[in-house]
Amino acid sequence: MAGINAVLKALSNPSRRRVYQLICRAARQKKGITIEALCKATGFKQPSVSHHVSRLADAGLVVRRRARWWVHCLPAGDGLDVLGQFVKNPAVFPTDTAGL
Repeated sequence: MAGINAVLKALSNPSRRRVYQLICRAARQKKGITIEALCKATGFKQPSVSHHVSRLADAGLVVRRRARWWVHCLPAGDGLDVLGQFVKNPAVFPTDTAGL
């Protein structure tokens, strides 16, 4: 499970947050959204989008699934669960901010 520092850091980047919002909006499709579609929607180049998706996945916010040569991105609940727990009761989380 991702830590709160990773989730907050991942969502603090405006470009990454934009990519995450697009992934969430596309979640109605069973396959999610491809890296290629994210590139078209954001105007970012593929390496940049892949980097943002990787950071979101590391934080537990996105799941990547490979289908042939496409990578489909779907929202994941782990990171949001951690964020929800933090908002509900921040006192139970460690105060070490070295990772931020």
